[in-house]
Amino acid sequence: MKEINRREFIKTGIGVSLIGSTGLYAIGRRKSKRPNILWIMMDDGRADAVGCYGKSWAKTPNMNRIAGQGVRFAIAIVQNPVCVPSRKSMKSGHYPHTFGVTAMGKPASVRPAYMKKAKPNVDNLLNLWKRVGINPVNVGKRHAYQKDWVSKGDKGALIDFLGNPKGPEAKEKIEKSKNKYGRVNIKTHRWMIGGVVPFAPEETQTWRLGDLGVETLKELAAREERFFLRVSFHAPHVPCRVPASYFIDPEKIALPMPTEEELKNKPRFERENLRIYAGGLDLNKEQIGICRGTYYGMVSLVDAQVGRLVECLKKAGLINNTIIAINSDQGFQLGEHGLWKKRVFYEQNVCVPLIMSCPGLLPSGKVINEPVEMVDFVPTLMELSGIDVPRSIRGRSLMPLIRGEIREWRPACFSEIDHSYSMYQELREGTGRRVMVRTKEWKLIYFMDERVADKNGALYNLKKDGDEKENLYNNPQYKHIIKYLEGLAEKWDKED
Repeated sequence: MKEINRREFIKTGIGVSLIGSTGLYAIGRRKSKRPNILWIMMDDGRADAVGCYGKSWAKTPNMNRIAGQGVRFAIAIVQNPVCVPSRKSMKSGHYPHTFGVTAMGKPASVRPAYMKKAKPNVDNLLNLWKRVGINPVNVGKRHAYQKDWVSKGDKGALIDFLGNPKGPEAKEKIEKSKNKYGRVNIKTHRWMIGGVVPFAPEETQTWRLGDLGVETLKELAAREERFFLRVSFHAPHVPCRVPASYFIDPEKIALPMPTEEELKNKPRFERENLRIYAGGLDLNKEQIGICRGTYYGMVSLVDAQVGRLVECLKKAGLINNTIIAINSDQGFQLGEHGLWKKRVFYEQNVCVPLIMSCPGLLPSGKVINEPVEMVDFVPTLMELSGIDVPRSIRGRSLMPLIRGEIREWRPACFSEIDHSYSMYQELREGTGRRVMVRTKEWKLIYFMDERVADKNGALYNLKKDGDEKENLYNNPQYKHIIKYLEGLAEKWDKED
């Protein structure tokens, strides 16, 4: 692609010029020449696992660099805090209750009212690229995308979810190793949530997926055709494990420790059901440190693969006409609020990284602080690719925010999960659909379900209590706030 200066770019008519915080930049609206897309996705990757989101111990120089060269969304909210519904929401542009997949598990004993109006056969927006001659290709995890991608395969892990070796070679290495940081398993379900493994980085599932991603990218580049490639990593999903060279020193990780005192004002569902499912108070300080060092190390290992993929684009001469997008399906609790893993609505669980970069099409070094939803991610790629966004979906392209045409997006962001459909019995009993309403200042969480008499709510003032420690739900002073937020949720629920 021929280099032109900014003034010449504006004169061509393929861009619009705007004055932003970083100076003059041009944002393209090209339709004649579609960009390539490289979508890099993590599983259970929370936003602060990427260094540019503010944690000094998060070692992700490659993702940081992409953010610095493109657009970073400071607050990107997933529409469900568990894998399949979140991914299906992302690819369809609809909220989970619209298509009736609000959890991962088995049918509820009593069907809720909202399911009666669900439309399970929503379209996959990615198929719209096929109509313009671009077949999306997937490397790695395919959750919720099984039928719609050209699959280039996956790579298996060397250990199972409990941390037990798969195969004699892995078993021999583990038996002979003398790791400083041993395996940590959660109490109830025994998932491995931390530990150093005696494997070289190149032997890990993450690195081998990086190999496959680079191989596939080279193949696509050689065709000299437009491509859409998603490299979907399993990390940092359980089993949480990392080679010693990528383990992050727990002493450098300044996250709050869970306490019994904090849990006293939390909703009953968290203190009882979720604590059985994944309780953080079952671990001591050393174990918590191991798990946190492991988690951030796993994301650092993904970052190394990001660097390899970007280098491949550069060598192929495609870096200037390829959208690089980085995100995740949901986050992960690391013991905060006495919880591990997911299925909750704390910021660590519902806020994910969202980074997009492409010279000419997107500005450089722009940070958008307005809260957005991941339901808008694919529609944004569509506009950048010159593909019309259907009016029938709830998702919208984020380009008006990126171009600076508007400053405010939605009045609130929403996320939902129906625990009555869970695969875990301790989450199913006496529960139902739990909803989060998040504005810039407030977050409300409650059971929005006719089957559950007690709303069992939580209310947090995000401006004054960013760590979400003080639950204000039962304070009469905030009844008007709760009523307002519930009204937003009811309107959101009826708009489909």
